[in-house]
Amino acid sequence: MFFSVATALCFSIGFFFESIFGFGGGLIAYSILGFLVDVKNMVLAGLYIGTLSSLYIAISSRAYFDKKIFIKLLPISLIGSVAGVYIFLYFSERILLVFFGFILLILSIRLIFFDKYKIPKFVKHKFLFFGAISQGAFGIGGPFIVSFINDDFKSKSALRATMALYFVFCNIIRIIQMYFSKILKIDFFAGILWTIIPVFIAIFFGHKVHLKISDKTFKLGVAIITLMASINFMFKAFYR
Repeated sequence: MFFSVATALCFSIGFFFESIFGFGGGLIAYSILGFLVDVKNMVLAGLYIGTLSSLYIAISSRAYFDKKIFIKLLPISLIGSVAGVYIFLYFSERILLVFFGFILLILSIRLIFFDKYKIPKFVKHKFLFFGAISQGAFGIGGPFIVSFINDDFKSKSALRATMALYFVFCNIIRIIQMYFSKILKIDFFAGILWTIIPVFIAIFFGHKVHLKISDKTFKLGVAIITLMASINFMFKAFYR
């Protein structure tokens, strides 16, 4: 009971902000929930909630969907997501936390201090691949992707809608792999089935805020979420 209530609360908070910024639901939820429960159970709960929540956002914002950017992301998403799931299955928790915490720290520094500088294309491709891997491993690929293709979108609404469908696509790949690896248990998901209801309510109100927020505040929010998550992941790796 504690796990399901904590999951509902943390993911409601996380996806309230994802509905505003277009990503960050898993990051924020994990930043809180990771101190309370086992990391792998947390990620499995995030797979369920993240998939349905992103689908809800994608459907409700379908008018802003950018097909061209989505198609461009597909090859990297497919390869990276498959690799990420294998990393989740076979690497230790500490290695995963240190690795992604370090990469997120680099991203947050870039967003805060070097946002105005143009990033070389070969660097972008590498970080997009890291994004797909982190989406497959943890379901938190948003910061990597958004950080390097943010300027490609016509508006923050286009980013929100396109990234939501991107998350759905990657999570379907994760579900298929995890199913054949036999780590998806019906009893586990039955216990958290109801948690999606408060998360949907949080998304609804987050979208109200999204419609009013400025682009400057939007970019600052992206940077702050990424920095908080990086510090939290590395803290958990060394002090669990």
